[in-house]
Amino acid sequence: MTTTTGPVIATAKVGQRGRLILPTQIQRAARITEGALVAIRTADDGTITIEPLWAVRDRLRTTVEPLLAGHLPSGPARMLTGGHLPEDENPGPLPAALRPLPDSTPILPLGDQRVVFTARAVLAWIGGGPGSREASWLGQAVLPEPAVAELVTVLARVGAHDRAEAVLAELAVVGVRQPGPAKHRATLAGDTALALELTAQAAAAGVDLTMPDALCAAAAHRLGLPLLAADLLPAEEGAATVVEEAEQGQEREPAADQP
Repeated sequence: MTTTTGPVIATAKVGQRGRLILPTQIQRAARITEGALVAIRTADDGTITIEPLWAVRDRLRTTVEPLLAGHLPSGPARMLTGGHLPEDENPGPLPAALRPLPDSTPILPLGDQRVVFTARAVLAWIGGGPGSREASWLGQAVLPEPAVAELVTVLARVGAHDRAEAVLAELAVVGVRQPGPAKHRATLAGDTALALELTAQAAAAGVDLTMPDALCAAAAHRLGLPLLAADLLPAEEGAATVVEEAEQGQEREPAADQP
C-alpha cells in the first residue's frame, strides 16, 4: 500500500458544458468521494482551486481558533426548541423557545431541515472540533443578522476585524445561510418584541439572556426551526436548579415556623 506524502499532480480534460472528471488519484488524495461538495475558487492569475468542504471547515477552524483564546464558549452547544415546539408535559420555568430539546425529540434528518445558530454556537464549533454536535449541523445552519453582528464584534474584540469578511465568506461556502437584515419593519418589530418578552421571562427564571441570543431565538420561533446555542444558560442543569431551589425553599418555610 502506498502512502501519499506530498501533493498529487495530474491533468484532466474539460468536457462538454465545462464538465471536469477528477482523476482517481486526485480524488483519493483529497478524500473526495462521489456526491461530495467542493468549493471552487478562481484567482486573478487564472488559478482555479478545487477544495473539499471538509478542508474548508478544517482550515477555517484551525486559523481562527488561536485568535479567539478566552472568547470561546465554556461548554458544548445545546439544541433548544426555538420554533420547534413539541408537547412538553414538564415545561419548567424557562420560556418555551429556550428549553433544551430532549434527545428523544424527533428532528428532521440532516438535509431536510435548517437550524438557527447563535454566534456562540458558531464559536463552539470553532473550539469543539469536527466531531461536535454543532459540526454535524453546520451545513444546515441559519445565522441571523444579530448573530452575524455578534460574531463580527467578537472578532473585532480580539483584533481580527480584518478577518471578519473572510470568516463569513468561508461559513457561507460550507453551507451556513446568512440572511440579511429584515426587509419588512413588521418582521423586525415582531422579532424585537418577542426577544424582549423572552429576556423578561428568562430573567424571571434566573437566566441572564443576552439580546443577540434572544433575537436569534425569536427568529427561530418565527421560522419554526430549532435553535442551537452555547452558553445561553448558566449551566445545563440551570433550569432544574432554579426549580429545585424554589421547591426546597417552600419545604423549609413550614419547618422554620415549628418550635
